[in-house]
Amino acid sequence: MNATPSLSVTSVDIATNNDYRVPVRWLPAADARANLVLMAALGVAARFYLPLATALRDAGFNVALVEQRGHGDSSLRPSRETDYGFRDALVDDIPAVIDWLGEQAPGLRCLLMGHSLGGHYAAITAGRLPEHVQGVILVACGSPWVGGFTGRIRRQLQLLVRLIPLSGALLGYYPGDKLGFGGREARTLMNDWRALAQTNVYSAFGLNADLDAGIAAFTGPVLSLRLADDPFAPEAAMAAVTGKFQSAPVTRAVIDAQELGDDADHFRWARTPAAIVRRVQQWHAQQFAD
Repeated sequence: MNATPSLSVTSVDIATNNDYRVPVRWLPAADARANLVLMAALGVAARFYLPLATALRDAGFNVALVEQRGHGDSSLRPSRETDYGFRDALVDDIPAVIDWLGEQAPGLRCLLMGHSLGGHYAAITAGRLPEHVQGVILVACGSPWVGGFTGRIRRQLQLLVRLIPLSGALLGYYPGDKLGFGGREARTLMNDWRALAQTNVYSAFGLNADLDAGIAAFTGPVLSLRLADDPFAPEAAMAAVTGKFQSAPVTRAVIDAQELGDDADHFRWARTPAAIVRRVQQWHAQQFAD
């Protein structure tokens, strides 16, 4: 592990089962009530979530803020030669972070919190590793399933479904930074995302497992927070995710602009996170009687 402390945030590189090391920002709480793994949306660097991570830390959660492959401090950048998909995050990166977090603060429950794509990873990981995950928090996490949308967003999704394999074949990666959706992403990751958009069934190239069945069997509590004015995660799209938790108690709430103190869209909540953190605190207190 390579650690460089900076005030109350420490940057660490966590070894995985292969040669890759996951960059993580570690924010330990003074008197932690739980460990929390925080995961980003598609194309978003971890530093974007530092206000949220800091607020969660101040609320009593040890926070491991995970950098996704290909962004921010990650050593990887997608290209024809550098490719990866959902499997790499689910099999290598996230389990390594969970194990590391358990070593840093043993004996505390582990919560997974994810925004958009990070929420999908949280849901799948809870299903795959239920013995290590005690709760899931989904924020603005709607399935990209075309059936969950109408109008302009539905048409844009249908166009993306056609563009993703084409861009992968021509360029070797997905140029989301040029197309206005996501960032520069690995072709296999976007093909995994495309399959979800077409079917609303979780799958990962190279991982032979029924991921939805694992989620259906998970029994820990789930909190799903929808932003009232978020066109990318409307009610139907979020229901397509929470509906997969067939055995878990799911708490659903909608955060509007008045409660947030800002536009209640897909991203601004992470910059003004007080309302989100209050909801997480309330849910945690209700679900876990320490």
